[in-house]
Amino acid sequence: MRLPILAMWVTSTLALIGAERKVRWLEFVFKPITTLLLLAVAGVPHTNFARLIWAGILVSAVGDVALLWNTKRAFLVGLGAFLLAHVAYVIAFLGVAVWSPHVAIVAVVMVVSSTILLRLTWKGSAGIHPATVAYGIVISAMVVSAWATVGGPLPLALFAAIGSVLFYVSDSSLALNLFHKPIPHVAFLAIGVYWIGQLGIAIAASGSL
Repeated sequence: MRLPILAMWVTSTLALIGAERKVRWLEFVFKPITTLLLLAVAGVPHTNFARLIWAGILVSAVGDVALLWNTKRAFLVGLGAFLLAHVAYVIAFLGVAVWSPHVAIVAVVMVVSSTILLRLTWKGSAGIHPATVAYGIVISAMVVSAWATVGGPLPLALFAAIGSVLFYVSDSSLALNLFHKPIPHVAFLAIGVYWIGQLGIAIAASGSL
């Protein structure tokens, strides 16, 4: 696992440099490569959980490519791709989930957080409210279901739980930057934190082999 993580460190750094300094070819080359390297971290899938994580990573790579273009259509394609990724993750997490009181706490936190986020971005996202609301519901469900794996049969469940929160933080920062007000150096939150979150989920998948 160390080699693909090291490779991700290199490619993600190059992609972030491209995003910060507007060097488009660096983004176009190294952004999808970084996401696809997560497949090597997860390893060859031999369980249903791992196969679903693979599916989520592959669809995420499609979303990464779509978001390289700054158009409404590209944004909606990216949004749809990541929504499918979260659906795959939710199904995967629910397959190894167990009930625990902390799940209820996480659920309450996510409802409050997503409600605040939608309110802050409501005006700026006029015209695509159904899509943003649906996305908010699904990503919130992804975080809750990820935390529901903690204490269950998944050995590295905590990696998935923490990764899901980081994924949520990255998507929230992207939404706030686009629809509320610009965030300085947003690439580090929207892209850098996103990869760390996805890495946690991929590591959890590697432990399910």
